[in-house]
Amino acid sequence: MKVLLVRPPRRGLRDVSLVVPPLGLAYVAAALLAHGHRVEIIDGRAAGLGWRDLERRLAAARADLVGVSALSPVADLAARVLRLARPHARWLMVGGPHPTAVGPRLFAEMPEADLAIEGEAEHSAPEALAWLEAGAAGPPPAGVRVVGRSFQRRSPPDDLDALPGPARQLLPGRGYHHLLATRRPMATVISSRGCPHGCTFCDRAVGGRRWRARSAEHVLRELDELARQGTRFVTFYDDNFTHDPQRVAAICRGMLDRELGLAWNCEARVDGVDAHLLGLMAAAGCQLVAYGVESAWEPTLRALGKGFDRAQVQRAFRASREAGLRTLAYVILGSPGESPAQLDATLRFCRHLRADFAQFSTLAALPGATLGAGEPGGVDVRSFLDADLQRRCLSDLPARELSRWLRHAWCDFYLRPAPLARLARAALESGAWVEAPWLAGVAVGWLLSGRG
Repeated sequence: MKVLLVRPPRRGLRDVSLVVPPLGLAYVAAALLAHGHRVEIIDGRAAGLGWRDLERRLAAARADLVGVSALSPVADLAARVLRLARPHARWLMVGGPHPTAVGPRLFAEMPEADLAIEGEAEHSAPEALAWLEAGAAGPPPAGVRVVGRSFQRRSPPDDLDALPGPARQLLPGRGYHHLLATRRPMATVISSRGCPHGCTFCDRAVGGRRWRARSAEHVLRELDELARQGTRFVTFYDDNFTHDPQRVAAICRGMLDRELGLAWNCEARVDGVDAHLLGLMAAAGCQLVAYGVESAWEPTLRALGKGFDRAQVQRAFRASREAGLRTLAYVILGSPGESPAQLDATLRFCRHLRADFAQFSTLAALPGATLGAGEPGGVDVRSFLDADLQRRCLSDLPARELSRWLRHAWCDFYLRPAPLARLARAALESGAWVEAPWLAGVAVGWLLSGRG
């Protein structure tokens, strides 16, 4: 079967989301290739395609099946791809976090879809194609949802080492960058899946709460291959890279023994690192660790299910700084129960942590999260980085007031000489300087608009 997997183009000029390799599509592509299918990936973002360009590519491809992955904030883009692809393909398939979270509602949102893959797709997608080729007789395979047919859930794979590696050869060779990936070319790697922690705002619809990891040796083989191909920077996209410190230590020692020369960054929990591990990570090429700080107010941390306190946050940032690592603080403003006094305390806390970078957002009610799932209403407040058409936020503050605080947070943190200098240097080193004028224009326009 000829299969075309598509990453949608940008929605418009205000879409400033990062252009990093779509590893999910690359993993599905590898699984389909292993089953003898002909597969092509169109990355509309990396290729800089417009929607008319994409429609022409869809028509020219003459694919038997077109597949697209959907995140909830940008599910409308996946739906738009399916509408464009409908005249040009026999079957249309959608997967990813959004169909996994909403289940049968997906077909009301995307009526063009013939089938939806729920959960991790490396086994379900090839089985779905075999089922279609056999005439779609009988019930669909586990993990595959079809209108009017029975549905059986599929457990995620346990042995991640047994899965074929992502088909990076199908991705464009250029066009990828990340502001904090300060060497080029860069790549992304997923070394583990799932997260056992109880953050109530997190959408774990696909990976689940059971943490599963690739072995250190398996990860090192991928890193070695990337280094030989010329990659100079790796961003680990694990939900919680440091969940097993011994595995991380083995990866770090292997990187040092192999002299890979890779720089890299990752995300971690503040209660999952210590001075020894951070020092080893720095020696192995780690440049930055991103932590979910969320709030300085302890009741908010408990409501969000974080499982740590302010003292642990302070220790992690101090230990990271002493190890020579830069830090990024993820911060959520205006959670239910927070007043302006708590927001002000959180901003002062970020200054106190001496984080190198910070990212401020509001608390979105995602369909795959436990907090706010199914609740009506909510204010609509977005930052310039948010890709949602409408961001349903949970907050006790009026939209206009929360919007003012969100703008104040970005200005308070970044409109200082040192953070501005760090941003400028990162943009130059990462290649993001090409988009810097446009990004700055979007950010300034958002700051001046006074709306969410």
